Amino acid sequence: MTQAEMRLIEEGWEALVERLGLAEATRFVMLLDRRTGGALQHLRALWSTPSAGQRRSGVIQSQPINQFDV
Repeated sequence: MTQAEMRLIEEGWEALVERLGLAEATRFVMLLDRRTGGALQHLRALWSTPSAGQRRSGVIQSQPINQFDV
């Protein structure tokens, strides 16, 4: 995967999380690619990058907890 493609995935993920919240964004991505497991691989790669981990901490702290986040 190219750097541009990774950047697009990261930006798309951030937009989903901002709009839907962490739990619903994760659920959405998993539903898109339920058969192949590719979504899970992309999420693992996204969360394994240091900058994504820092963003994840910020997103989790800034998101209100709802029934799907627990």
